[in-house]
Amino acid sequence: MWRYLNRLETSFNWLTLVFAILVAVSIGMITLLIPLNLALINLDLGGIWWLYEAVEYALYVGVFIGAPWVLHQGAHVRVDVLVTAMPDTIARRLDQFVNLIGIILCTTLMIYGLRATLSEFADGTLPDKDLRIANWYMIGVFTFAFLLLAVEFLFRLLRSIKSGEDDDGTTVRAGF
Repeated sequence: MWRYLNRLETSFNWLTLVFAILVAVSIGMITLLIPLNLALINLDLGGIWWLYEAVEYALYVGVFIGAPWVLHQGAHVRVDVLVTAMPDTIARRLDQFVNLIGIILCTTLMIYGLRATLSEFADGTLPDKDLRIANWYMIGVFTFAFLLLAVEFLFRLLRSIKSGEDDDGTTVRAGF
């Protein structure tokens, strides 16, 4: 079973890495397009009328789609002061509990997002902007991101369980 889960996790990690690369590329494009737009405006050559709203959309999508990769890297905000003072077995149990809470919260937000996505799709609402992308696409990004986060928390929980046991099932050390 662990071999299948390891393959699945490897594929999932590649997917989140691809999303992280796309987020990095979008940030790079933003850093190039904003000065270009300012230069075009200052030279009276017009401007990129859709740029600022595209940046807004890109940042929104980037934050959500990049979050699972950030969580996998352990680059998110966390406080380890309490955990370092705990015995390894208690720290591992706390890590497993936190990952379980993460799964529950992310699944709840994913279900909420799915309901909102379907509602926005049925209504066909559009934002009051120059660059109009249907609301259900943006809420769909939210939904998909929380699905990915729930899966990442699940893999973190499984890694914690797996690292806590050696071949004969005895406790080894905490993975928090």
